[in-house]
Amino acid sequence: MQSDDLYNKKLLKLASEGDCSLEQPDLSVTHDNPLCGDRITIDLTMDKTVIKNIGYKARSCALCKASAQLLKQMAPGHDLAFLQDFHGKLKTHLKENLPLKFSNESKDFNIFQPVTGIKNRHTCVLLPFEALAKIERKN
Repeated sequence: MQSDDLYNKKLLKLASEGDCSLEQPDLSVTHDNPLCGDRITIDLTMDKTVIKNIGYKARSCALCKASAQLLKQMAPGHDLAFLQDFHGKLKTHLKENLPLKFSNESKDFNIFQPVTGIKNRHTCVLLPFEALAKIERKN
């Protein structure tokens, strides 16, 4: 596999959309990947249990930033349980090197198909979801 497959134009465009922290989040959590040094802070505004808006600040690789950007696009209107369910599916697909087949709402995550065969990069894609899992464990 070439790095062009992994870091394709669509992924790099997503990653370059930049950090978008929220001014006054209801919830905020920071999560680190000690193996590579990636760090992400996820901010949420909530309407009871439903996510209204999500922001993030990432000091990370393009894979993590692209994943955070896709999460930002997908999360509004869902609760944390929905996102954790999706996290589990994404993790399974990456780990078992399966084709990534998701619903229309999450089809953009197919961009990570080239990562399935590179186990040490799975954590980069999953880091934003791991941060959300910390929020769920706090509540």
